[in-house]
Amino acid sequence: MKRAIQISAALAVIGMISWAAIVVGCNDKKAEFNGVGKWRFGHTTLKAAKEGICQPTDLNDGRKGTWCFAQTPFKIGKRVADVDLYFLGTDPDAKLIEIQLKVRGCVEDELDQWMRTGFGPPLETKPTRGYWKNSFLWAAALMPSEPGRCLVHFLPLSENAEIERIKLK
Repeated sequence: MKRAIQISAALAVIGMISWAAIVVGCNDKKAEFNGVGKWRFGHTTLKAAKEGICQPTDLNDGRKGTWCFAQTPFKIGKRVADVDLYFLGTDPDAKLIEIQLKVRGCVEDELDQWMRTGFGPPLETKPTRGYWKNSFLWAAALMPSEPGRCLVHFLPLSENAEIERIKLK
């Protein structure tokens, strides 16, 4: 009986870990995050952005893209983050190239802790921002980006020009 309870408890823990990996966009192959929530670099295409409003836009470097906003908000600790997505192109198979989280009523320490929990220690920190990087993505948390709001950028590593532009802000 004791052995059965131990096995049951172990299976429950494995189930919770698997669920957590899916919720935060973990890539099973490397056990590193490749996105946030259901938005995953290398997998998510424009056709998946059904909940909000999407419209064509010119990206900062002149490429054509699609900006999707008013997506289902995302929870970061006790705070709510508005989600904006950017896709390269306008066709339904256009790939996700940026996730932006706009954290309302941001408490910088809470956001920093959330980022560290998911992405480890920052690659670099400055007085109002932190940078993270893994094998799949680069992230910048602007804490705060303006009073009462923090902005977090997530980009695939292939978006070098945009990463450099954000670093210079």
